Amino acid sequence: MENYIAFDTIKSLALKAGFQDCGAIEIKKFDISFFKNWIDRGYNADMQYLERYIDIRENPSLLLENSKSLISFIVSYNIELPDNKDDNMLKFASYSLFNDYHKAIKQALYELIHCIQDIYPNFKAIAFVDSAPILEKVIAKEAGLGWIGKNSLLINKTFGSKILIGEIITNFSTDYNKDIEIDLCKECNICINSCPNSAILNNKTIDSRLCNSYHTIENKHNIPPNINLNYYIFGCDICLKACPWNKKEIEISKILTLNPNMQIFEQNINKKITDKTDFNKANKNSSLSRIKFSKLIDNINHNGKEVLL
Repeated sequence: MENYIAFDTIKSLALKAGFQDCGAIEIKKFDISFFKNWIDRGYNADMQYLERYIDIRENPSLLLENSKSLISFIVSYNIELPDNKDDNMLKFASYSLFNDYHKAIKQALYELIHCIQDIYPNFKAIAFVDSAPILEKVIAKEAGLGWIGKNSLLINKTFGSKILIGEIITNFSTDYNKDIEIDLCKECNICINSCPNSAILNNKTIDSRLCNSYHTIENKHNIPPNINLNYYIFGCDICLKACPWNKKEIEISKILTLNPNMQIFEQNINKKITDKTDFNKANKNSSLSRIKFSKLIDNINHNGKEVLL
């Protein structure tokens, strides 16, 4: 069969590359009415970039000529990190305490692509890690990697929802997933009830205007006084920590360069996070580089931890 690769070959190479699971679906157009409705209701706050490239969200084949398949890959970061147990200490979303996963996963994806090309020279692919306007969680769900939880995150039966997602789109066909994981959240509302600002709506929707992750990272204006950051200063883990599917510790991928950034731990524990030079050194290779030092200080001050510079 022309331009075909067995999915078992892809998965075997993916596991060797450090991914913990993967799945494939045939390229197609997606029903994005729910996404348009989310935008229309203003739930994207002032993240106007999400309103662009609607055509690609609906039809990802526009990203690669003669594309045949979308392949989704996941990596777990569901481990206990050596953070301070003081609930009044300033907190970071746990994914940000690793070296930048965007770079690590994209590098692994392209290494995987090159391995496949050694076998199939005609294999063409583009890799994405939060870098394309595609429905990553929907694709992962349809690829059999989990279901969408009430907090709108992908939940995997083995790895929980502390998982990172990457994709490739390719001109090769493969064996596609036929089994969609059933929704195992059932009547559980723990994540909904855990959010201090009621940002999680009953229809698996997040109102970004009430979400701590939005306010500590994306919000370029003053954080409204009614928003309770719960001492988070970058992202938020409250609903993830509350989720029963994240209660068991998972062995993290040791092949990908997802290493805890100990500089951030040490600075926070030693109360040195407000030193601009030290902060810039610590965040250089982490997701924290998404915010400026001035934004960090604003987030700290909003938590009632006044910083004198």
